[in-house]
Amino acid sequence: MPKTIEFFYAIVSPYSYLASERIEALTERNGVEIHWRPFLLGGLHKITGNTPPGLQDFKRPYLGKDLRRLSKYYEIPYQFPKQFPTRTILAQRALTAVAEEQRPEATHALYRAYWVGGEDVADPEVVARLAGPEAVEAAGTQPIKDALIQATEEAAKRGTYGAPAFFVGEEQFFGQDRMDLLEAHLQGRL
Repeated sequence: MPKTIEFFYAIVSPYSYLASERIEALTERNGVEIHWRPFLLGGLHKITGNTPPGLQDFKRPYLGKDLRRLSKYYEIPYQFPKQFPTRTILAQRALTAVAEEQRPEATHALYRAYWVGGEDVADPEVVARLAGPEAVEAAGTQPIKDALIQATEEAAKRGTYGAPAFFVGEEQFFGQDRMDLLEAHLQGRL
């Protein structure tokens, strides 16, 4: 049975955006499957007591520089949005609601709208255009709300404290900057 990478991510996370642009090539190179796992980054921060670097005055200047460097290095389009952070709970719920096979496309559309186009991904019309009106409608239902909360609690129980996080079984690799180690693990080098 092929290995599976569980990719825990949040639209509000710029590092998750960068990882989302690289993860499919990594999975193709290594013949593994990917399970896209949207979760609530703000909810995870509440559970773990973590503070996002983008909200820390002393880290924010470096964060911007780091993201511009990574964007250039990996040749991934990027523009820091005017509204940061923004409420992405609707987007995360909509991603939870879309069918598994549609989740990568919807995820890319939402990431690029926010991190390249500067669109308001808190706007239901924007989310409906990018993830589908059915996903936005389903996002308001209790089963979808519960599923997203469960994914967030699962991420915390498994020891992650931010986004992105990758799991191969119980082995965690945290951050887009650990994707090389993730790949080495998949290849049996770690």
